[in-house]
Amino acid sequence: MADVKVYGIPLSTYVRSARIALEEKGVAYDVVPLPPNSPEIMPHHPFGRVPGFEHAGFKLYETSAICRYVDEAFPGPALAPKDPKGRALMEQWISAISCYYDTTLTRIVIFERLVAPMFGNPTNEQRIKEGLDVCGKRLDILNSELGRHKFLAGDAPSIADFLLVPIIFYLNMTPERTLLDTRANVRRWYDAMASRPSFAKTVPQFPQK
Repeated sequence: MADVKVYGIPLSTYVRSARIALEEKGVAYDVVPLPPNSPEIMPHHPFGRVPGFEHAGFKLYETSAICRYVDEAFPGPALAPKDPKGRALMEQWISAISCYYDTTLTRIVIFERLVAPMFGNPTNEQRIKEGLDVCGKRLDILNSELGRHKFLAGDAPSIADFLLVPIIFYLNMTPERTLLDTRANVRRWYDAMASRPSFAKTVPQFPQK
């Protein structure tokens, strides 16, 4: 059994982000698949969210904090830029992903297309239609930024990229993936991230219908 544990369902974008960071560093870990808002997750995340994290008795929650800890606590390739400007860009995008991309792409399109049907609920097409304009504007900003850098914070992937790619993975599974096809820089970035071993090793398994 590994000294490192990630608590949370593998379908969660945030759980996958933490796992990608661990894979990038080459750290052995176990996934304990606890659902959010369950009594079992509360000892690992007092707000009932996922993931929780544990390393040799040290407990931590919130994905960006977990990824930073993984970067500093373990040997392996750096997960954050060394220069101040690069680190600032990474921090900017970590915040933007949580505030703007998760709240639109994940909680509107991905929720309605993938999550609601998983629980036997109908897709709210009107909600998607109303959200497409703002989703497109978010992706335009991303497309513009990725026209200046290969990745979000420079020429190498960072924690910011690890937080975003699970969201785009799910978007790419929906009919709204055409939003990516019309934004060449985002599509190029996604294809580059999807080619990394850490991406392949963390692809979630969907429950059988």
